[in-house]
Amino acid sequence: MYLAHALDGNHEPLIIAFALGSVDCDEAWTWFMRRLKECLGDTTEVGFISHMSDSIDYAIMQVYPDSYHGYCCKNIADKVWASTGSIVVEQLFWKTCKTYSLSEFYVCLNNLKNEVNGYDLDWLDNIPMAKWARAFFPKVRFNVKYISIPIGLSGMHGELTPYAQHMFERRMNQSNGYEVTHIGSDKFEVRCNLTIQTVQVERGICTCGKWQKCGIPCEHGITSLSRLTVEEKQQLVNYRLTSAVYRHAFQAETINPIPILLHWEILTEKMVVVPPFARY
Repeated sequence: MYLAHALDGNHEPLIIAFALGSVDCDEAWTWFMRRLKECLGDTTEVGFISHMSDSIDYAIMQVYPDSYHGYCCKNIADKVWASTGSIVVEQLFWKTCKTYSLSEFYVCLNNLKNEVNGYDLDWLDNIPMAKWARAFFPKVRFNVKYISIPIGLSGMHGELTPYAQHMFERRMNQSNGYEVTHIGSDKFEVRCNLTIQTVQVERGICTCGKWQKCGIPCEHGITSLSRLTVEEKQQLVNYRLTSAVYRHAFQAETINPIPILLHWEILTEKMVVVPPFARY
């Protein structure tokens, strides 16, 4: 099966397209990618996260040569576990993978390299860091929600999706005890323990990397916004994470969400469905 899906504003998978086939090869994936491009259109900006597959690499290069293409971290983590059998190494890999800033990434990477002495992880050096490390991802890894949204909704804020609300509240709690200093214009320095982060409020960025990479103000940004009410802070969350946009996405005629199990229609008679081109 060839499958393409994205994440919606509630951080849940949204199937875009799928196809059935009997082989996993360059030609098959290229065909699938071309059909996908016909559905999405030439003007749609997309990025891809996939398993490490030469055929998928080839297809994306042929059909979407200018798009970002990274690898599934879970896929790489499974290979790390298979190569080492070490929970510590696997945990260090995930910590390195999930860091937001380059400075933190290199610290974690150094710790990982110190731990893997004696293990065969040379293959990891052959994978570009931009393929798996969040700190190198050019936009918002696993949170690129470029569903077609009407212009009228693009400036709309309000109620957040449950996922966004949970993340916002968690960062609100994390900001307790932080110290902030206004250093000019829209810039602030935020101190916590031995770390200092710089926040640019109007641009929605922080040196920790979280705000610009996930669309939700980080704990340092929230501390810098102490003069605002909670509702005003929530308005700085990316509008794609609002309930209004989420509802619009699932009201489209082309999307048929699966109801909960309680509402499934159970057939009383058994029916055998034969796959296409089945061989007997």
